Amino acid sequence: MNFEKARRLVADLVRVNERYARDGHYRNDVRERLGRTVSRVDVGVARRERGRAPRTARPFEGLVETSLALAGIRTEDREPEVVLVVDELREGAAFAGVQTALAVALGLGTRLGRRVRVVMVRWTTPGNSTAAAEALIADRFPESRVDGQPGVRVVRREDVLDTVFGTGDVWLATHWKTAHPLDVAATAGVVPRDRVVYLVQDYEPGFSPWSTEYAVAASTYRAGFRMLVNSEPLRRYLAEVEGIEVAPAATFAPHLDVDLLGRVAAARRPAAEDGGVVRVLFYGRPSKHRNLFRLGVAALRVAVQELADDGLRVEFHSAGEQHGDVELDGGRGDTKLVSHGTMPWDDYFRFIASTGVVLSLQHSPHPSHPPFDGAISGARVVTNEFRGTRAALHPNLTAVPADARSLGLAVAEAVRRTAAAGPTGFVPLADGALGGPLDTAVDALGTALEAEDRTR
Repeated sequence: MNFEKARRLVADLVRVNERYARDGHYRNDVRERLGRTVSRVDVGVARRERGRAPRTARPFEGLVETSLALAGIRTEDREPEVVLVVDELREGAAFAGVQTALAVALGLGTRLGRRVRVVMVRWTTPGNSTAAAEALIADRFPESRVDGQPGVRVVRREDVLDTVFGTGDVWLATHWKTAHPLDVAATAGVVPRDRVVYLVQDYEPGFSPWSTEYAVAASTYRAGFRMLVNSEPLRRYLAEVEGIEVAPAATFAPHLDVDLLGRVAAARRPAAEDGGVVRVLFYGRPSKHRNLFRLGVAALRVAVQELADDGLRVEFHSAGEQHGDVELDGGRGDTKLVSHGTMPWDDYFRFIASTGVVLSLQHSPHPSHPPFDGAISGARVVTNEFRGTRAALHPNLTAVPADARSLGLAVAEAVRRTAAAGPTGFVPLADGALGGPLDTAVDALGTALEAEDRTR
């Protein structure tokens, strides 16, 4: 091995170790790709899972990391609960999807008069202990507290086989790696298939390349579970691509804090009142492939060239995930994309109020929150079109083909319009544009489950 190759290898190892240390999702992905876990505790639990799994579940061992996580559970006739299955609950990783899953579980628990329990099926990493997870739920949903203490019990993967569940529990799957072990458990006769609700929040096969993971993720949509779908565009996409028809009543719009966005809109000022600067916010998450980080950077470089002769003062900022600042002007260093990383909730909305243009990309059918945080609160937003799921969702939202030139020209045009006319003011979504209210969908689900219970 020559010196240059050795230098590159060491540099790559440093980068991998840095990310492994700070990113729990990456850590678990590495463990799965290695084909074994690095913890002796994890290895021991995996052996117990294999030993406890019914014979009909054992062919699935090793298909993905979570395949046998629920196949060997113990059940008994007891007060039924709502059991939410998640990858993990960890501060700094509990974003909109996890927040929505918790809201659905707690809403369904209230509707059915049942306690809620949460099961984490990722191997425990620093920061996602049961105590920390229970405290996170109590902090996000104070109404779940009991006598001032966390009222929702959380079970780690390592403790699942020592936990007794109810024969009448309703199970709520979220990410496909939680739906898959429930599918295996149902195949093994451990969990009744008609007692599983699948909360679908994106087309998750697209999160993986064409692979075993892609195939298994897609198979979860055909597992026969009752489905609850987050957003009307995603419901239509599932019908088109998978041939799965989900009733509009089982579809709900992503939760957007409209009152808060109204306050953000009121705090906006025209560029002329802000030193003449138009700020562009890019939702930049390099580690999430569906957010198209490199494509977004290229689009911003196109926008910088397009605006070069306009005489406008433009700043470019990134939020969502920490990364190094990026030069946008061909190496001169005068124009950079400045990274702010993952912002605290209040800081994020304060910053949105100071930005006139938002570039937010997502190569999937589910509408992410940042484009609507910007559009509703009066910013001009550019995003990528995806199989016709974005067009005409909001008057402040411009959806263009996912190529750097189309996106960059759209950003440049948004900057010009913002400099000339200022923010648009508060513009709420049209009723039903993204789906109905979450409470309505959960209530309909509860009614259907109660009707089934009466016929048992």
